[in-house]
Amino acid sequence: MSSIGNVKQQVSAVGEKAGKTALQLSNLSKSFKNDAAAVINAIGGTASGEDKKLAQAFTQASDALNKAALSLQAASQSAKNWASKA
Repeated sequence: MSSIGNVKQQVSAVGEKAGKTALQLSNLSKSFKNDAAAVINAIGGTASGEDKKLAQAFTQASDALNKAALSLQAASQSAKNWASKA
């Protein structure tokens, strides 16, 4: 296989891995969000306001997972595009 063929294969493999990981993170984010909502419902309304802090932390974590998933999806698409043109 030519040098460009090897690189194309590597880029495709990295892109595929990024796509699979994006899907896993997206699923994790959904599951995490549901689990977090159940926890907040169970402990909501604390006098100290700790439930609101916890809810904020859960929301930030879920948002970070979504952003990571979107970034990986974009990387996967870029790799596919590059490999198809190489």
